[in-house]
Amino acid sequence: MAGEVGADGPARGSMDGKVVGRAINSRVRPLLKAAGFDQFAGRCAWRRSEYTIEHVVFRSFSAYIADGIGCTTFSFTGELGVFYRCFDPVKVRPREYELTFRATLGKTLRQPIFNPYGSGQLQDRSDVWYVTDDGLNLEEAVEDAAVCLASQGIPFMDRLREPAKAFDLLLTETSNDSYDNFGALSMLLLGRPGSPNWHETAAAIGGLVLDDPTEAIRTAPVLLKKV
Repeated sequence: MAGEVGADGPARGSMDGKVVGRAINSRVRPLLKAAGFDQFAGRCAWRRSEYTIEHVVFRSFSAYIADGIGCTTFSFTGELGVFYRCFDPVKVRPREYELTFRATLGKTLRQPIFNPYGSGQLQDRSDVWYVTDDGLNLEEAVEDAAVCLASQGIPFMDRLREPAKAFDLLLTETSNDSYDNFGALSMLLLGRPGSPNWHETAAAIGGLVLDDPTEAIRTAPVLLKKV
């Protein structure tokens, strides 16, 4: 049948976004279901716990953004994170930009074929799986993404759904978002340490752990770092 993904990838000429979506979902959804995710929409997934909602999305790009990155519109990135329900108790399906803790999977597959803005200066980046126009490398890209989700993404979300561990991360770690984190998550926190956003987040999550988190926040080790 036209558009099916077989052992050698999609049939030539049948490549489109739906083919990519089906390939991702067929490999990734079993992993997410095994980890307790039970809500799905397209390439998005959510799971709910007492304090949090976890979210995963595999996004492709518009032609404009793909041109800037230097990849095809079939290429994709894996974003995920943890939303703390204390910030909005009625929210059901937070999007990636609403997450309290955000991260991007870092691929292990090397693809030094990105050509940003057609510059001719080929490069690689850790946060995007490049899928060629003919889709012949789609299976390889999806497999690597699934491995990274299992080894990086799910443990990250498991860890940060526990308020004590989330609070500790805020007090000790900073964002490490980069295009060069091959094989590791790139993490983006809400606000720089010491900023109003950071204080608000730390106070809310710290309040789930301590009767009064004020002193722990004031003496947070991360405030001693140069950020």
